[in-house]
Amino acid sequence: MSVLFPRLLPRQAQALYDQYQALAIEDLEQQVALRHDSAVYAATGGDRVREKDLEKLRQAIVAAAREAGFPGRATTNDQTNFDRKIAVLLHQTSGLAPAEAAARDIWAFLALVVLPDVSFWRFEKRTDERFLAKDLTRHVFGRLWWRAHLVHDPDSTEPYAALTILGEAAFDQIYARRRALGGSPQLVRSILRVWQEIDTGGVNATDLLKDFLKRLLRLGAFMSFETLEDERLAAEVRRAAHDSLHAFTTERGPRHALG
Repeated sequence: MSVLFPRLLPRQAQALYDQYQALAIEDLEQQVALRHDSAVYAATGGDRVREKDLEKLRQAIVAAAREAGFPGRATTNDQTNFDRKIAVLLHQTSGLAPAEAAARDIWAFLALVVLPDVSFWRFEKRTDERFLAKDLTRHVFGRLWWRAHLVHDPDSTEPYAALTILGEAAFDQIYARRRALGGSPQLVRSILRVWQEIDTGGVNATDLLKDFLKRLLRLGAFMSFETLEDERLAAEVRRAAHDSLHAFTTERGPRHALG
């Protein structure tokens, strides 16, 4: 059964975000809480998270942040490592089911009530999309849970290894198409495995990935990816990748192969 997290509704989330905009990290640490008077829960579907578990989650995330330089400024490499650690941590320990993790208000609660100091440290520019969860692909914590969920391979000795394959912008290309592609962990894992095989040979990787995903979207219009066995799915994904690579390289010289 899923764990239910408190939900901070948009009006209250906006008020906290506005209040915290001008605060220093040290001041935000004084605003940390495990509850909020206006928070609500889903009526059914699981057990409410215990405050002591929220405290444990906070402690673990703060510890990872300190390794990355918190409360001081982190390097880009430190931020990347922090994101990967938190993605795994949230997916492994939060107890969230996908239906609950799709609720944007739980991520607003986590960012603005439980971890406002870490949230505003991670994104120095403090744009609202990182805190209010208007778009989960941009939220400081929500995006990380979903990345871990979509790449998680329970049969692997390193179930989250695929987190290292794509950066944030590239992974967002997949998740932004989640209704057709990003909602199926099986398909996402296949995309990532095939992407690892590609030798772009100088082709712009971002443009190639976009073209590759467009071909899968067209294919998905008449094929149910989720009903395919792994080998058949990999073959279809690999064929789409070959077609994209060929389209990009055919006028430049010999076709680049997949490994």
